[in-house]
Amino acid sequence: MGNVNSKYLWMLIFILLLTNFLTGAYAFMGELPKVDSPKIVQESIGGPLEDVVATVGDEDITRADVYQVMRKEHEQDTLDRLIQEAVERQSKNGTKPTVERFD
Repeated sequence: MGNVNSKYLWMLIFILLLTNFLTGAYAFMGELPKVDSPKIVQESIGGPLEDVVATVGDEDITRADVYQVMRKEHEQDTLDRLIQEAVERQSKNGTKPTVERFD
């Protein structure tokens, strides 16, 4: 049991290294599924960010493109509205809550 032919040991090491290299190359070539956002975030925005939601000619528009534009153009308005709604809900008992913004 203690006598293992070194030729077979080196062949096993080579096969394992080759397998690791091929798996890495396969992943970096984009063949493995991409998960760039947690599952709950994907569900909240309607699916994975790389999903194509429209095609114009030869140009694809992804969910990430839509999200970025919405974030840039409507982020402040949405935050203001959410703060106002929270203040109104919490002010029903007659006290005014403090508001801290971190943007």
